[in-house]
Amino acid sequence: MRLQTDMLVLKRTCEAGWVDFNGHMRDAYYVLVVSFANDQTMDELGLGPKYLKASGHTLYNIDTHIRYLKEAHDGDPLTVEMRLIDADDKRLHLHSVIRHDETGDALAVNESLLLHVDQLRGPRSAPFPPQVAELVKRRLHRDSGTPLELRAGHIGIKRK
Repeated sequence: MRLQTDMLVLKRTCEAGWVDFNGHMRDAYYVLVVSFANDQTMDELGLGPKYLKASGHTLYNIDTHIRYLKEAHDGDPLTVEMRLIDADDKRLHLHSVIRHDETGDALAVNESLLLHVDQLRGPRSAPFPPQVAELVKRRLHRDSGTPLELRAGHIGIKRK
């Protein structure tokens, strides 16, 4: 599995069906856009649908915090910048900023904690297999260079 060399970036457009009666993107769709980026990260780490089918293991989102900063509107081009900011043997802490693709304005910041789960014997948590653990380690190193400008707060991996 080849690991990408740059921060994960996902491009989307705010669709008309995502806009609520207030004229801006409904709150749930900010989370949906981040969820699409989560899927892309899972694929990059070898944890996508093929992995689930072959191993019976997958990632569950066990905690998400989001801060809404500015509104998105119908047709706005969106960019999700996602980084892995922490990990252990079975958890990933992902940080995402949704930006307006033309202005660069931060629209929302999201942090999610994902847990590696054995669906065949549970569901119950399970450590990453060695090949995935190595990709996680490389991704964490790659994404750790620049300090985070925004945080969602009160989320992270608690160590004993």
